[in-house]
Parts: sequence; C-alpha cells; structure tokens
Amino acid sequence: MDDVWSNKAWDDFKQFFPNNGNGSRVVVTTRLSNVAVSVGSQDPYSMNLLDEENCWNLLCEKVFGQGGCPYPELEQIGKDIAKGCRGLPLAVVVIGGLLAKSNMTRVYWESVAENVNSFANSEDNEYCLKVLYLTYNNLPIHLKPCFLYMRVFPEDKMIKASKLIRLWVAEEFIKPARDKTLEEVAEAYLKDLIHMNLIFIRGHKPGGKIKFVGIHDLLRDLCLRESNRENFICISRVQRIYRIKEDKSKCYLCHNGGFSINERIDVTEIHVGLKSISPATVLVCKACKSMYPHLIRLRWVKVFGRPGGKLLQHTKLRYISFGRSSENISYEKATLSPFTLSLLWNLQSLYIKSNIVRPKKVLPSEIWMMPQLRHIHISWAALPDPMNAQDTTIVLDNLQTLSKIPDFKCTKEVVERIPNLKELKLDYSAKEEWSYYSLHNLAGLQKLESLSIGFALAEASESLTSLLGSITFPTSLKQLVLIGCAIPWEDMSIIGSLPNLEVLKLYWLAFFGDEWNPVEGEFLRLKALSLRACEPEWWRAEDIHFPSLEALTLEFSGVLKEIPSSIGDIATLKLIRLRYCNEHIEDSAKQILEEQRSNGNESLQLVICHRDRF
Repeated sequence: MDDVWSNKAWDDFKQFFPNNGNGSRVVVTTRLSNVAVSVGSQDPYSMNLLDEENCWNLLCEKVFGQGGCPYPELEQIGKDIAKGCRGLPLAVVVIGGLLAKSNMTRVYWESVAENVNSFANSEDNEYCLKVLYLTYNNLPIHLKPCFLYMRVFPEDKMIKASKLIRLWVAEEFIKPARDKTLEEVAEAYLKDLIHMNLIFIRGHKPGGKIKFVGIHDLLRDLCLRESNRENFICISRVQRIYRIKEDKSKCYLCHNGGFSINERIDVTEIHVGLKSISPATVLVCKACKSMYPHLIRLRWVKVFGRPGGKLLQHTKLRYISFGRSSENISYEKATLSPFTLSLLWNLQSLYIKSNIVRPKKVLPSEIWMMPQLRHIHISWAALPDPMNAQDTTIVLDNLQTLSKIPDFKCTKEVVERIPNLKELKLDYSAKEEWSYYSLHNLAGLQKLESLSIGFALAEASESLTSLLGSITFPTSLKQLVLIGCAIPWEDMSIIGSLPNLEVLKLYWLAFFGDEWNPVEGEFLRLKALSLRACEPEWWRAEDIHFPSLEALTLEFSGVLKEIPSSIGDIATLKLIRLRYCNEHIEDSAKQILEEQRSNGNESLQLVICHRDRF
C-alpha cells in the first residue's frame, strides 16, 4: 500500500484485511515517520538519501536499462549528473527518463549536468515539484512558514539547528505553548519537518541532539516558488556584503553601480545601512526601497565590515549578529552604548564574534532592563552588577544563553535575574581565586543544562586548582565542558555524581595526574566522553563505570598508555573516535574492535585520524 498519509487512512483500510494467521504481510510506504512508526508491527525501514555510487547505478538502470554506461565519453558527465541529484531517488528517476529519450550527445548531457534541478522540474510538467508539493500541501499551517523560511539559506548549506531555531523565534513563527519555551516549541517544529522528510539531519551533537540540518535542492526550489507565490519573503536574489562602502551611487539589491564578487549581499545575511536608523537608506536605491518596503521592518541583521555609531539604533530589531573581523573595529562603541541599548527594547539575540584581543570591558547596566533578551554571545565584555541598573526589579525570564562571558561573577543577585538560563559558557583569567567568582551560586540555576568553564592555560597556577571546591553544580546539568582548570583526577567524583550528566568534555589540562580511577555508581547517564590533551597515563576503567556510554573521543593524546579493554564491553558503546593519538592508544582501540567483532558485535565503530606518531 503506497503513500499512506495518516494513521486514520490505514485504520480505515486495514479492517478489510483478515487476520487469519497465515503469515501474510502488507507492505506500507509513507513519507511521514510518525505514521511509519504507528502503522507497523515492526520498526520501520528508513529510506535514506542515496550515496553517489547508488545514485549512479540507479541512473544507469533508468537510462540504459543496465548497470554501467555503454558510452565511455558520457560516463564522467553522467556521474556528475548523478551527484547533482543530491541523493534524491525521485530526481534520479526523472533525470534518467529525460536522458533516456535524448540522442546521447555530449553537449546535451553537459547542459543537464550544469543545472540538474531545472531539468528535473522541466519534464512532465514539473513532475518532481508536483510530487513534493503533496507533502507541502499536507503540512499543518503552523509549519509552513518555518519550511518556507529555508529558502534564505544557500544551496548545500550546513545549517546550525540552534541558529535556525533562534531565527524562527525572532521572526515570530512559533506559537507559545504552556510550560514550554519558544525554543522548545521550535525544536519540536524542526523535528516535525524532519519526520516529514522536508528537512534532513546533517550532523548530531555528542549525546544525540541535532546539530546541523539541511534541505535538498529540489525542496529549496519548492520553497522559492511557493514563497514567491505567497509573497512570503520579498527580497532580491543577491549575495553577501563582505565590506561596506559609503557610496550613494550604488545599490546592493539591484547591483546598480557595479560590484566585485566580494561586495555582494547574501539573502541570509539581511543587512542595514551604514549610518542610518533606516535599514535601507544608504545601501539601497530609491527604486528598490519602493519595491521592497518591508526592509524598513527588518527584525534581524548580520553585519560585515565597519559599522557606524548609529548603526543598530533600530527599535524593531530582534536579532543582531556581527561577523568576525581582522580589523581593529570598536564594536562596543558602535553597538553597546547605554543610548543604543535603550532603543533596542525588542532585542532577543545579540552575537558579537571577534578575533581581536582587546581589554575586557563591562556591558552597560541597561542590559538588565531588556526583558526580551533570549541569547547573548559576547567574548570581550563582562556582565555588570545588576544592582547598578536603574530598575533592580526586572527579571530576564526569557534569557536562555550566556556565552563566552569573561570573568563571570555569579552573585546571588545575578542568579535571581536569570532564573531560566539553560546554557552558560564562561572564560576566566588568573586575576582572582575561584572563590571570588561565587560559583557556588550556580546551584541556583535550576534549569541550567549546559555549562562550559574555560581557563587560560598560560595563566594556570597551583592556587587555582580548587575549582571543584569552590563550585556547586546544579543537578539539572546535562553537559559539562572544562578547559584548562587543572583539577586533580581524584576529585572527579564530584562530577561523576551529577545525576543527569550526559556529555562530558575535558580539554587542555582540565584535569591532571597520573591515574584516573573511576568509581562504580557514578556517570550513570553519561553518553559521550571527550578527552582532548587531557588524559592520565593510566585509566583504570571498566564497563561498569560508564554503563550508558555511547561515544568515546580522544584527541591529541600522547600520554595515555592504552584504552582499557573493558570499555569495549559497554553494551551501549557505538563509537570510538581517535584524533592525533599515540600508537599505543590506536593499537588498543583496534584490539577492542577486533575482540568485539569476534564476539558478534557489529555495531561498534572505530574512526581514526592518523598523523605522525607521538
């Protein structure tokens, strides 16, 4: 039974099949993962995108009716065409039918290879799009804008799931739900689109969460056509601004005035004018301002180049992101003055990334008077004392992310102002003792799930080895990253006792000492363990010490003598990943894999990135 669209359709139909116990079966196909799970008596078989080899084999079958290409001069071009189908069998079948009817000339095949999508949608009255539209038309109304928004990303883009979710929230595509944050609802929307096979997973985080997603080129074409038809996003198809020049004779939308390839705009990086409150004053000509009046209502902006002092004074902005720059640009003067912040009362996300090493500054106290804030990433400015704000009663209930904040002082007043924080990334210098930073108050962040603490190795000193004695972790913690903290291995039990910890990453001398002796009954839920230039000489671990471990990663390891053989006996272990490790570690990993294979364990995978031996 092909292409079932709902559980009800199957329930209505299956009553006509007698259950007489003779072992007969019904094969059901569907595009919806939730339907596949509910209608089947066994786990569904997932049809993934084809790899290049299978794409090529399928294309040959459709074009020549056999495996392989009988025309040597067309073989490489044909493989390029198969690659251009991006693994989608539907595209391969349509293109194959088109090529089978051709006169097999090299010129024609080259023209197909140059634009596979156009040819896939040109035959049989755009057959591919008609098939894909069936899925789009069956989307719930609340998912359609989220799917159409995928058009703003370039073809083949690895899209960070967390960024996509934040942009959906900033665009107000997400409906509030009781007892859930907007980000949690948006994540559910993303999973729904994945289950409907409109968006594909392209990478996971340690622990299993989705890290990167993508969209097939043909589905992106559907987004372009449908969004144009509905006037969903009305902006011209242009590229990225890499540098901004104050030239009123140019327009970055219609390309009036001429541009080099490095001066064009990307639709994904919606832009603003150079020194104007209006986001379409300097960079856009009068004709384009009339054609695209919505630009005045920009809700988010990403800027490349040298900003002016009034650049971000726009009350409707919800998402601000500055790209990295090698220039000595004073971003703090352009964006973070008290006057500027006072105008950004709708701001939800503030990202300022810079490669420049500059003296640490303090954010204006007005930051505590912006209750719409949800995400902050600034590596060169510390949080101010909330008691210095004009209104000391405002609570940032929506704030979920504080990232790369230097020398974070976790006072009781700070914790009370950010009660719903989920992700916290901190960097510390060697100026003060750990006790100075009041990290024992972290226990008050009862919704914190991810914590990263980094310490400059060049500044490491014995006086700062008491981090674990000065900190109290919230029991809600699921991910912990420690960098350069120089903690003795014998203190690991403090971390191992965290009841919900699933991901632990220890980088660059986070711990030190010759031996790590894990204790039974700890790390009960740990799924992913990563050690980067942070390993003991002897690791006395057994399978009972990490009963839920799924992935073990070792990087830049030259001290560890071997991976304990009992690690391979962990029933849940799926992956051992080695990167730049010594030969003893690699040999022990290979021995573990060999033993598991001999015991019938085919699920364990070993990935090794080779380099010169230590």
